[in-house]
Amino acid sequence: MFYSKSTNDLTSANNFAQSKLSRNLIMIWLIGMLLLSPVKLFTFRFNMEIMDFWILMAMPLFLLLYVTNRQIVVSWVYTPVMLIILVCSFASTFVAPSPSSSFIVIAKEIYVFIWFITVTMLLCGLNRHDVRRILIVWNRVVFLHSLLIVAQFFSPELWKFFVSFTRDVGNVGNYRCPGLFTNANAAAFFQVMGFVPLVLAKESRLVSLVLGILLFISILCTGSMGALLALFSGGITAVFAIVLLSKNQAAVSKYFVTSLFAIMFLTGLFSFVISQDEDYQNHLNNIIIERAERSSGGRFYLWQRGMDAITDYGHVFWGIGPENFREVDGREKQLHNDFIAFSVERGLMSTIALVLFGVIAVSRAIHYFKIASERVRLKAAIFIAAISAILVESLTHQIFHTRELWLVLALQEAMIFHTKFNRY
Repeated sequence: MFYSKSTNDLTSANNFAQSKLSRNLIMIWLIGMLLLSPVKLFTFRFNMEIMDFWILMAMPLFLLLYVTNRQIVVSWVYTPVMLIILVCSFASTFVAPSPSSSFIVIAKEIYVFIWFITVTMLLCGLNRHDVRRILIVWNRVVFLHSLLIVAQFFSPELWKFFVSFTRDVGNVGNYRCPGLFTNANAAAFFQVMGFVPLVLAKESRLVSLVLGILLFISILCTGSMGALLALFSGGITAVFAIVLLSKNQAAVSKYFVTSLFAIMFLTGLFSFVISQDEDYQNHLNNIIIERAERSSGGRFYLWQRGMDAITDYGHVFWGIGPENFREVDGREKQLHNDFIAFSVERGLMSTIALVLFGVIAVSRAIHYFKIASERVRLKAAIFIAAISAILVESLTHQIFHTRELWLVLALQEAMIFHTKFNRY
């Protein structure tokens, strides 16, 4: 997203990052942000999280110093569509039953986008060794969170301990494991995005295999069908993209066979462990298979109510205001679909901008795959998989505000930048 004008300017930008902004301070801020990223148990006013307080400690300084440095040229890839979304969202507040709820959402989106810009600039300013360290830290955070989710699955008492911080603990018969999140679906999406640093961190095959198995099992333990669908959809899309875009068919075949064996192995291992205890087997069946029909039926009914809201209020162009479906529906439910939520709450123009946002993200993922060297091309396909998974997940949950989505986009832009200058 941020590219230097020339190789000399790139060197100047590097020097700027290393001198005016202490490299250690940048690394501490980024690492601290990653360490706090899964901690969602505690929320504060305006839905702020612990991670937000850490971000706000230094983000204004980083942003100010980088913006005032003329060595950095900004490529406004996502900015036009974000401006359309924000302007149309603001316009929709004039017909919203609860304008204050809309203003909070808009303020949050502005903040998240500025954070995205800041993180992207910082990642572009780091050298390849520091970028790899960031990826490894992200990897370890996902690994520890995976361990916690799996532990919660096998220990209802541990699950009750963590959820007791956020709500009263009821029947544990069909409980789903949220890790450090308040919602198992949100935890599952965080885990799905964890495959990005897993693939890019350049760790040994054994370490990657172990982490990948644990990561997949943790997603199963959340019982999130949307995340599982997104994961498999992303994987299939990446395989097709590799076959269509890669020139090295031998490497593609090897990669495909290795991935197939890995999937078969981890699925068989988890099935074997679960089969040793009938309670665990019944629990997994309850939260995934038996819940499927109820969950899908509830989603369709919810989306129908969203469509009815458009008909009843007639605000097709502007919508009824961000976060105002709860107000008009009266059941305290989100629409669990970003496309429908934008259509109902923000109107036609915002929905078109959202679609363009997805198109840009996909095109950037394909662009990175094409410019990546043969040495890293297969790994570069992880962004095609990730963006595909994001698009599928957004059809069953509202994830536009999630930090992990924007973090993946920031990393994608940084990797494009580093690849253009042969720095990764």
